[in-house]
Amino acid sequence: MALRDKTNQRFKGFFEKQSKRNEGKEFEIAYSEIQRETGAASSTMKRALEALAAEGWLEINPGRNSRYGLFKLLQPETNSEDISTPISELSSAPDYESSAPDPAPAQESDFHVTSAMDSDQRELQAKIYELEHLVDGLRRRIRTQEMTIALLQDRMAEIEDKLYRR
Repeated sequence: MALRDKTNQRFKGFFEKQSKRNEGKEFEIAYSEIQRETGAASSTMKRALEALAAEGWLEINPGRNSRYGLFKLLQPETNSEDISTPISELSSAPDYESSAPDPAPAQESDFHVTSAMDSDQRELQAKIYELEHLVDGLRRRIRTQEMTIALLQDRMAEIEDKLYRR
């Protein structure tokens, strides 16, 4: 399953920011921090990192333990036009409703059939909307749980570091 361009750009932006912060040198960062900053699930993060490494855009090496990675940007420059769509393009979308021709007047028998289909279609759309709303709620719950797990992993890594230093 391929990543969306938006997700890919989010990861590229994050790594560019980190690379600038570290003056283009190799840097170590916790995977949980990558998840937190990009808002991505663990599986999405893994796929994104694999995709960026396969592109030759990012070099990934093991970090001090399994929760950290060493990263180096191989191609730091990206086109900023790819990252976001200008607002002017969004507001200049054509208005299809105003250019649609007026429908021809319907006969009486067609009107009853059409209104029954419209009410069935409205009910179906309402059910679809309700299901989409439920799925979005479940996604938010999963995201919250994943972020909690990432925070706990980060804290465990800190404790492991303290234990190994003693």
